[in-house]
Amino acid sequence: MKYRFHSFTELMEILHTEQIALEEYALKREAFIWGIPENAVRDEVDRRIAVTRRSLIKGLADPQRSRSGLTQGAAVSYYGAARRFIHSPVFRRAAAYALSINEVNACGGKIVAFPTAGSCGIAPGAIWAWWDTYHSDTEPETAVLLPGIPEMIDPPYDPKLRGAFLVSSLTGVLIAQRATLAGAEGGCQAECGCAGAMAACALGYLEALSTGDCFSAAALSLKNTLGLACDPVAGLVEIPCVKRNAFIAVNALLAVDLTLSGIRSVIPFDEVVLAMKQIGDVMPAGIRETASGGLAVTPTALAIKEKLDTSAD
Repeated sequence: MKYRFHSFTELMEILHTEQIALEEYALKREAFIWGIPENAVRDEVDRRIAVTRRSLIKGLADPQRSRSGLTQGAAVSYYGAARRFIHSPVFRRAAAYALSINEVNACGGKIVAFPTAGSCGIAPGAIWAWWDTYHSDTEPETAVLLPGIPEMIDPPYDPKLRGAFLVSSLTGVLIAQRATLAGAEGGCQAECGCAGAMAACALGYLEALSTGDCFSAAALSLKNTLGLACDPVAGLVEIPCVKRNAFIAVNALLAVDLTLSGIRSVIPFDEVVLAMKQIGDVMPAGIRETASGGLAVTPTALAIKEKLDTSAD
């Protein structure tokens, strides 16, 4: 079986030739690359899924407050807030879960870079939100750590859930091969933007969309984050990163909702990825993770940086 590909078009050719499902191919590819049995890959994927679940639970069970003071338990505040505009459980969970995981990262907790630390809440937050809303078999009365959140912290996991994480990772591989996942190279479109595409593809898989439609949803999500600056206040992965995770997770959900309604991306996935790379190549250095442009040099941000620098002396 061929395990090298440089575009979604090439990947589709492999899937068609081998008559193999996307998640199964992702599993076999990882086994080939690492030279380990497929069972070992499943175990490792499950171990990483468990890390995402534990960070999600941690951030919602205990308000996360960072040493800088820039992270102040937004996930807990949002998850417990009265509903006003967004009543959909999966949308609200996706936002809260994404916040939670990224706040754990901001406070030095254990996370899975997905694909980066600054974007770590988006894909797992969206996947777990879908799972807890539509597929959890756990009775809330008997096994919950938080209201409405089944425990589910220990593997092995359902093959469909594992498949969503595998599909998500393969989407990231495609983007990395044609462009970049680094904010320092392509801005936040390459971090949170790519994470949104990974989330959309995984959600499409969970909704039993065709592979083509999954990547159309990924294209919709990604192209609506093109040009996104990476401008962290005081150089810390907190502002705007934490709240941005929630926004992009919901963006991915909307991309799949549009796809389920028959709306497709006019620009193919491969071309959207190349457009992202082209935009990243011409982005000013000030908005590529250097904290020397954008939000990072607003008066409020500079005052925050000065205060933090003074307290560190």
